[in-house]
Amino acid sequence: MNQFISSHLSILIPLVLAMGAWLAGNPGLSDNKRRRILRTVSLAIIVSMFIVTASYFLLSHQASTGILAMNGINLTVLFLISFMAVILIKFSERYIRSEARSDRFWRWLLLSLTSVSVVVLSNNLLLLWLGWVSISLCFHRLLLFYPDRPRAVLAAHKKFILARVAEICLLGAVLLLYYQHGTFQLNAVLDYYLSVAPGHELSFVEKAAAFLLVQTALIKCAQLPLHGWLIQVVEAPTPISALLHAGIINLGGFLLISFAPLMALAPVAQWTLIVVAGLSTLISALVMVTRISLKVRLAWSTCAQMGLMLIECALGLYELALLHLLTHSLYKAYAFLSTGEAVQDYTLKQLAPQQKVTFDTALVCLSLAVVATASIPLLTAYQGPLSIWLLVNAALALYLVSALRQGLSLASLSAVFIAAGLVGFYLGGKALLDNLIAELPVTGMFSAMDIWLMALVLALFILTVQIRVFPQAKQTQTLYRWLFSGLYLDEMMTRLTLQLWPVVLRPKLQHNKTEQQSIEESWV
Repeated sequence: MNQFISSHLSILIPLVLAMGAWLAGNPGLSDNKRRRILRTVSLAIIVSMFIVTASYFLLSHQASTGILAMNGINLTVLFLISFMAVILIKFSERYIRSEARSDRFWRWLLLSLTSVSVVVLSNNLLLLWLGWVSISLCFHRLLLFYPDRPRAVLAAHKKFILARVAEICLLGAVLLLYYQHGTFQLNAVLDYYLSVAPGHELSFVEKAAAFLLVQTALIKCAQLPLHGWLIQVVEAPTPISALLHAGIINLGGFLLISFAPLMALAPVAQWTLIVVAGLSTLISALVMVTRISLKVRLAWSTCAQMGLMLIECALGLYELALLHLLTHSLYKAYAFLSTGEAVQDYTLKQLAPQQKVTFDTALVCLSLAVVATASIPLLTAYQGPLSIWLLVNAALALYLVSALRQGLSLASLSAVFIAAGLVGFYLGGKALLDNLIAELPVTGMFSAMDIWLMALVLALFILTVQIRVFPQAKQTQTLYRWLFSGLYLDEMMTRLTLQLWPVVLRPKLQHNKTEQQSIEESWV
C-alpha cells in the first residue's frame, strides 16, 4: 500500500505542469494575471516535489509495479525537471512578456515539461513511447515560435522528420521487448535481465531491441551526421534553447540508463554507441573551436557532451553517465540563460594579451595533468577503462594551455586545485549515485573499446593543440576550413529536408521573400 501511494503521488508534478499550461496558455489573460498564475505554478511545483520526495523516503524505496515508476533514478531526474521548470518560468516571465504570442509560448513550454515528466515516471513502455512522441510534438510548436525566420523553420522541419524516425525505432524496440517478455511493464523487463548470468546470450529479438534503443538515443542526442537541427535551433528564444540543451536532449542518455541491464548484455549495441558517439564527440569538439557565435559554440558543445554521455553508457559507467546528465543540464541552463554576460566575458578574454605556447609546452601540460590526477584511480581502487581518465587529463591539459596563453603565472597552482576538486567531485558523485544503479559489468582496462576511445582522446588533444598553437600552418588552415564547414556532414540532411518539406513562410510574415530564397539556396 505504501509503495502504491509513494509511486502514484509522483503524478502531482505532471498534473501541476499540465494545469499551468492550461491556465497560463489562455490568450485572454492580462499580463498581471498570467504572472500571478505562473508564480502560483512555480510554488505548486516546489510543494509537489517536496511531497513526492518525502513520500519516497518515508513510505517506500522500492520501484513501483504499476503504470508509474518511482525509484532513485526517476526521483533524481524528476527533481532536476522540477528545478528547471521553476528556473525557466522565472526567467521567461520578463523575457517573453513583450511578445504578442506569449500565451502560446507558455502553453507549449509547460506541456513540453509535462511530457518530459511523464517519460521519466513511466513504468509502462507504451506510456513511455506516448510521452516521447508528445515531447517532440509540443517542442516543435516552440521551435516555430518565430515562424518568419527561415533558418528556424528549417531546423524545426529537420527535427520533426528525425523525431519521427526516432519514435519508430523506439516503438519497434517496445514491441520487440513485448514479443520477447509478454509484458509492457518496464520493471518486469529489467528484473529479468538483472537476474540472468553476466555472460547471458541474448536472442536475436533482444539484440534488435537493444540496437533500436541505441538508434533512438543517437538521434535524440543529435549525434553526427544527424546534428544539424541542434546547431540551427539557436534561432529560437533563449528559454527554448535552454530547455532543449539542458533538458530534452538528455533524454537519449536517460533512455539508455533506464535500459542499462539490457544494454550491458548487447555488445553490438555498445560498439555502435562508442563508434558513432566517439566520432561525434571528436568532430564536435574540434568544430566548436572554430565558432565565433557563443550560442553556436554552446550547441556544438552540447553535441560533444551528449556523445561523451553515450560513450559512458557504452562503457558501462552508468552512474557516471547519470552524474554527467545532471551536471550538464545545470551547466547548459546557466550558460544559455546568462549568454549576455558570457559574451562580455569572452570579449574581454579575447582582448587580453596572448602569449605564445609551443607544442612542447602542451606536452608538459599533459604530463602535469597526468601527475595531478593519478591519485584519483589510486584512491578509488578504480578498475574501469583508462580512456576516461585520459580524457580528464586531456581536458585539464587544454585548460592549462589556455591559462598559459592568457599569461596566468599561477597555472600550476590552479591545476592542483582543479585536480583536488575533481577527486572530491568524483568521490562525492559516485558515492551519491552508486546506490541508484544496479551493479553491471564495466569495460576493463585495455579492452578494444578502451583502446578505441584512447585513440580518439589523443587525436582530440593533438588536433586541438595544433589549431591553438600553430594557427598559421598550412595544414592547420586546411583543417580549419573543413571544421568550419562542419565537414559538410549536414548537407545531405538539409537537401533531404528541403525536398520533403520546403521552408514556406506564412503569407503575412513573408517580408523579404528574396532573403528567404537566398537562405534556402545557401543550404542547398
